[in-house]
Amino acid sequence: MITLIPPIGFLIDIPLGILMWSLVGQFVLGIFLRDDSRLALMRIIRGLNMPILFLTGLIQPAFINDRLAPMYAGLVLFIARYYLFPLIIGLDVESFSQMPLEKLLLSAKVDLGL
Repeated sequence: MITLIPPIGFLIDIPLGILMWSLVGQFVLGIFLRDDSRLALMRIIRGLNMPILFLTGLIQPAFINDRLAPMYAGLVLFIARYYLFPLIIGLDVESFSQMPLEKLLLSAKVDLGL
């Protein structure tokens, strides 16, 4: 089932999927931690997401504050992954679980017997 995804699909979707989920993780951690937290995981995620937050900040509406910005950027990446890139790549995506990164994770879950 994974072999039906074209290689360009992996090259485009996997990094964007990882960035999307790290943005959602930064938003969730931001709910429970302060902005200036010294937690190593928060610093790594913030450093990874800073370029994407800068780029989406250019199109971000004024009413979205800094704490909500990672969720907005994650939503922009989700829309790009779900609607735009399947059109470009020629990939047939009918649900969220059929996107390349999520399909890969679900097949690994089945292979491990979880």
